[in-house]
Amino acid sequence: MKQGQGFLLVFSICNMNSFYELAELREQIIRIKDDEDIPLVVVGNKSDMEDERAVPRARAFQLAQQWGQKPYYETSARRRTNVDEVFLNLSAQMLQKDAGQNQIHDQQLIHRRRDRPNRQDRRGRRSRNRDRCVIL
Repeated sequence: MKQGQGFLLVFSICNMNSFYELAELREQIIRIKDDEDIPLVVVGNKSDMEDERAVPRARAFQLAQQWGQKPYYETSARRRTNVDEVFLNLSAQMLQKDAGQNQIHDQQLIHRRRDRPNRQDRRGRRSRNRDRCVIL
């Protein structure tokens, strides 16, 4: 969990206990990562076994919404239903979070540079542009 950048919380729609365990897993992730806004997808697996459903679709969707509007998918590993979509969504969330962190880091660097006087101001040199040689 410490190294993870995104998480799929998967439960069986045929097993209510597996659904209840998601909350504890999410709490562990948040505690370890020290971040509430972790890329996360809630996944109800075994959608091909609708006749044995124990977890209502609406309840699982509601839980995902309570956790910060996280997406909810129902998948079937047997039929390969929504499996690719789950991974694509999680990957997109991870990329979006990474891009946001890079943007914040870049803004911090810009502010640091503005706060420091430039070289010419510190040394009292007159400012003039010199041709520079770049060797590649």
